[in-house]
Amino acid sequence: MKNKLLLILALMVAVSIEAFSQTADQVAKKIAEAYGINNFNKVKSLAFTFNVKTKDRTIARNWYWKPSTNKVTYKGQGKDGKIITYSYVTGSIDKNDSLKSYVDARFINDQYWLLFPFHLNWDKKAELQYFAKKFFPISKKAAGCLIVKYPPSAGGYTPGDIFELYIGKDNLIHEWIYRAGGKKNGSALTWEDYKNFNGINISTMHNVQDKSFKLWFSDIKIDLK
Repeated sequence: MKNKLLLILALMVAVSIEAFSQTADQVAKKIAEAYGINNFNKVKSLAFTFNVKTKDRTIARNWYWKPSTNKVTYKGQGKDGKIITYSYVTGSIDKNDSLKSYVDARFINDQYWLLFPFHLNWDKKAELQYFAKKFFPISKKAAGCLIVKYPPSAGGYTPGDIFELYIGKDNLIHEWIYRAGGKKNGSALTWEDYKNFNGINISTMHNVQDKSFKLWFSDIKIDLK
């Protein structure tokens, strides 16, 4: 009888673990769909300006991207501080081309901020964990939280990054914590000022609680095929 009970408990734990994993995947799918992942295959080109403002500096980087060919055109500050225009094909890290690596690292960063919800579908190496109830870091309200971990083996420019996504009932991200390289403490920012561009939902504004750091997108234009 005791052995049967242990077997039943073991099966229950196994089923719970499987359900937990499926729940995280299901939540990730719902988030991506809420942002318009099913419309992304219609996108011909995407233009945007990535902006950051802190107490002592302002950054603006302008991008034009064709997803079907991965051709990217960048206009912004170069390695020497001067404004440059540079075109290339993204998709691989080229350590022998310092300018390409410089520009591509910034494109990947800026594009992730713009389209992170789609990477829940695109990035197969990401590890997902879902909690049905956690307190938001800024607003302190309670709702679901999806944790996205990029293992160091996944590679990229910033391996080991962890993102905590705080999700509303609308399946949109309302706040997140970004932990660069998997650090214990991270930066909490809002996801707000949502706008729809040809079926693609984008959060155009991100703030820290004391407003000392602001990240936003402007000049967004999405052309369809």
